[in-house]
Amino acid sequence: MVLSIISGIYALVIGIGILGLWTMLLLTKQVPELETEPVALAFHLTAEIIMGILSLVSGIFLLIGISWAPYFFILAMGLVIYAVINAAGYYGQKKQWAFAIMFGIILIASVSLVILNGF
Repeated sequence: MVLSIISGIYALVIGIGILGLWTMLLLTKQVPELETEPVALAFHLTAEIIMGILSLVSGIFLLIGISWAPYFFILAMGLVIYAVINAAGYYGQKKQWAFAIMFGIILIASVSLVILNGF
């Protein structure tokens, strides 16, 4: 029960965070790839939006106690794990180490929760 609550809140925070981040970046025109790599960005953004929505939905499912919610959570976290590894590389390449470390922490938390929810 406690694991479902922690995982549910975590998934909601991740979902809100990623959707909020992309909304802010796009509205403030802080995405140079819109001009330089529009097709790649469209695919990347689609994957990130799907990840955010699945994270939100899995968090809600966990918090309301749907029996198969942990499996949905594991799927959402699989997307998160891929995304944070990719993002850490992106920011590491730019030598923005604070972001790379933040994504490393999210990676550790996500992997830990996936393992705990798998048992």
